[in-house]
Amino acid sequence: MIHVWKASIFWTCLSTLVVLVGCTSSAYRSLDPAGSSARGTTTHNTGSPVIQSRPASAAPASNARTASPASRPDQYQVRRGDTLYSIAFRFGLDFRRLAAANDIDRRYTIFPGQILMLREADAPVVAAAPSRPSTASPPAQPSANSRSSQTVTNATPAPSSPSSSSGNASNNNQLAWVWPHDGKIVRTFDSNVSDRKGVDLTGEIGDSVVAAAAGSVVYAGNGLPGYGNLIILEHQGSLLSAYAFNQELLVSEQDRVTAGQAIARMGRQGDQPSLHFEIRQEGKPVDPMRFLPRR
Repeated sequence: MIHVWKASIFWTCLSTLVVLVGCTSSAYRSLDPAGSSARGTTTHNTGSPVIQSRPASAAPASNARTASPASRPDQYQVRRGDTLYSIAFRFGLDFRRLAAANDIDRRYTIFPGQILMLREADAPVVAAAPSRPSTASPPAQPSANSRSSQTVTNATPAPSSPSSSSGNASNNNQLAWVWPHDGKIVRTFDSNVSDRKGVDLTGEIGDSVVAAAAGSVVYAGNGLPGYGNLIILEHQGSLLSAYAFNQELLVSEQDRVTAGQAIARMGRQGDQPSLHFEIRQEGKPVDPMRFLPRR
């Protein structure tokens, strides 16, 4: 009898232990509301709605330069330091048509927090003022009110309206282009490769980077992913030029520069001293070799 009684106690204890283990295991699983399907996603049990630490799908990759039309989001929220030019450059849009699509006037003023639709619309064509006869008398001195209005209107030089390809070609021929650096070409333009939208030139850290043509500085900063310290110049004929991965920027936005003027100091692209140089026409990357003098 004693042996039977001990065996009964043993099996009773063993059954109780199995039940306790099962309850404990079930309690731990309940901390993960997604169960085993939530692997790879970090959650924080703070009593607030669970926040996944996975990066947002809309965030651009660190080495992305120009967003392709397929990957371009529908809209963009303006951040401090953005300009209309830099946003258009980032998403491969013509800045004038981007402005037209968002009812932005020709001063191209934008504000942090503003939502821009990332699409293009035909920019309005401004009618030319009628010419005055050469014998006209000198204009009267403008009043204080008219002078104030004129200052606002001319706050930003009015860009040329979108024109035909022949008109652009004429404007392009009027520009005197120079190489932004005389270093060796290590990478050339390829429209089918995302990180080959221009040419890469090697040199030494701190080398002078010069403006490839006369124009005005419309962006100087490091807010565009994949470009480091970047300068964008606006030229006539719907052209922009860009100078990336600089160690130091020597000009500021709204500065006017001449061809060959030093605008930056060369920095590093990856682990190599180099300059990445692009030319955009109506927002689209084009081969810089079409414009630069033959070496």
